[in-house]
Amino acid sequence: MDQLEILFQATRARTLPVMLAPVLIGSVLAWQQGTPFQWGLFVLALLGALAAHLGANVVNDVFDFAEGTDQTAQKMVPEGTTLATGSQALMRGQLSLRAYRGLAIALFALALLCGIVLAFFRPWALAFGVAGFLLAFFYVAPPLRLAYVGRGLGELDILISFGILPLVGSYYVQAGTITLVALLASLPVGLYTTAVLYFHHFLHWRADQEVGKITPVVALGERRARIVGGILLWCVALTILLDILLKVFPWYTFIAAFTIIPVLLTLRQATGDLKNYLKLMASNRNGDLQAAFLILLAILVRGFTHF
Repeated sequence: MDQLEILFQATRARTLPVMLAPVLIGSVLAWQQGTPFQWGLFVLALLGALAAHLGANVVNDVFDFAEGTDQTAQKMVPEGTTLATGSQALMRGQLSLRAYRGLAIALFALALLCGIVLAFFRPWALAFGVAGFLLAFFYVAPPLRLAYVGRGLGELDILISFGILPLVGSYYVQAGTITLVALLASLPVGLYTTAVLYFHHFLHWRADQEVGKITPVVALGERRARIVGGILLWCVALTILLDILLKVFPWYTFIAAFTIIPVLLTLRQATGDLKNYLKLMASNRNGDLQAAFLILLAILVRGFTHF
């Protein structure tokens, strides 16, 4: 395995679309609202957001590895009830913990540099970046460890850092202001990504329980956690419809609400078997990306046709 592939795996770069979506939607929404599109600012905002996202992935693995969460999941894999989703580069010794820390610092430094440059044009841009960094870092880092203490704090963290901050922040970078429209638009996008992370817990909740990581599945149990997951998906659809009623999105965006149906059907079949939980993860991830694409497409159509 070459170094580029190792870095790709270490940063979990395959997850970049979940950050790309809110930045694109926020930027295009500002354009559709009448702001001339500024490509230079867009590239800086996008580069900074993607670098921060990859840095957050690396930091997450660093602290989960240090806590023994990934090692515990790896040991439980033969039981067939747990999937090891932590950094395989760390587990295999392909990269050291020191290298991981250096990689995280480099990625966050790049995000900070983008924020500093943007601050010359948009003074509050750096504040969005700092808030995102704090949420990413303390998601797993002491003393807060939001993902470990439970009570929904980890999920609230994800909603803000993968929905509200990047979408409202990219809107601000383009428009130079923050509006209720941007905030409302961020809710379904953030909730869908929160659902992706929420259902991810089902893959390794027994290992989380072993190390005292109080995810919603650990706190609620599988059955009740699945019910809450269904409620979360319905909230996605309802916020899309709310945004249509408030004219944040055009009426034809309602198609995006239907993307939760395959996820709900898969959720009904996910009754404790790891194989079905993997199908649930794939279905939810696809639904998230499809909804984001449909929302983006609807905003573009309205921007070009005023319909």
